[in-house]
Amino acid sequence: MAPPRGKRVRSASPSASTTPCRKSARLEAQPSSSTRQPSAGLSIMSTDTDTSESWEALREEAAERVDSYEPQNRPDEAILKASLHAFLQWLPEKGRSAVARDIKHATSDNTLYDVFHNLFTCLAAPMKARSQQPSVTDSPHGKRQEQLEAVASKLDQPSTRTEDFRKLCLKRDGYRCVVTGQMDVEHWIESNCPADIPKGLVEAAHIIPFSYGSWDKASAPPHGTSSAWTFLYRCFPDVLEAGMKPENINNLWNGMTLRNALHVEFGRFSLAFKPTEKENVYQLRVFEKRISDFELMHLPSSREVQFKKAEDAQDLELPSAAFLDCHWRLSEILNASGMAEVIEKHLRDWDDIKGSTGGSLREDGGTDIGHILQVGLWERVVG
Repeated sequence: MAPPRGKRVRSASPSASTTPCRKSARLEAQPSSSTRQPSAGLSIMSTDTDTSESWEALREEAAERVDSYEPQNRPDEAILKASLHAFLQWLPEKGRSAVARDIKHATSDNTLYDVFHNLFTCLAAPMKARSQQPSVTDSPHGKRQEQLEAVASKLDQPSTRTEDFRKLCLKRDGYRCVVTGQMDVEHWIESNCPADIPKGLVEAAHIIPFSYGSWDKASAPPHGTSSAWTFLYRCFPDVLEAGMKPENINNLWNGMTLRNALHVEFGRFSLAFKPTEKENVYQLRVFEKRISDFELMHLPSSREVQFKKAEDAQDLELPSAAFLDCHWRLSEILNASGMAEVIEKHLRDWDDIKGSTGGSLREDGGTDIGHILQVGLWERVVG
């Protein structure tokens, strides 16, 4: 496969724009277990791929269609071209082909903008969200609606945060951050560990965000939740094949122990774990301009991390390579396209507005209602 053309996407690393993504042997050979069966009735998700069509030809057509887009002062369209090129470059094989066809079949700029905005609000923003799922734009493709309905019909009960998730993650990981090796300070105290053992505040981090499996139990999954799962499955088929769905969002294969500051960076997609050819061995992908020098100092110099089970936790499952691969690829997309900065700016704007208005309007009529509504709508998008 010829490497993606670097001029299409702002590179996130010196080699990012010239080295083609290759699926690791670990992902190719990853076995499934009884807890990883894909959801039944979702075969419609795999019907987008036409193996008879050359990827290079399809990519070229899609890239040219993106470059032909004419700006019309639509929200966030300044990052449309970079974002779509990034999706074409970094998504896994089946996901990128599906997106490329959506782009290729966009006969108008309005439709092409919808393709971008769906990916932005149904995939990129929810993955960076901290709480509830987003309000999203409907897909311009009729088939996407069929897929959304198919996924919605298979979403069962939502998950709730459980202390067991944290306890078991810590037990499996030896009560240490998997990156820095620092021990959980509470466990350090309880175990009366010697002073030369490094300690810190550690947390259990979800790989696929907890918010994907959370909604009001008294109601059906909201439209935004169904859309988020639809686009996650469609762009990352391995996540579906691994069996991820709302009710097992708290399974151990979706979690790991991280120092609290690194948990934040992982959630911001400033830090990712790129699968390698070695089982349970990952290369840290660090977006250095977004991480403090202090945190960089604590990362292993080799930038290599190996997941291991503690001696008394051999029955506990290690993090899924499919989920970490999804997070890594989204990190590349978000940082190469500028979407990460845009999402965070919208969140800051909303926080500023909530602080400046004090939750009420000015009596003199000086409140900028239009700006509040515009930013408030974004707050609904990212949760």
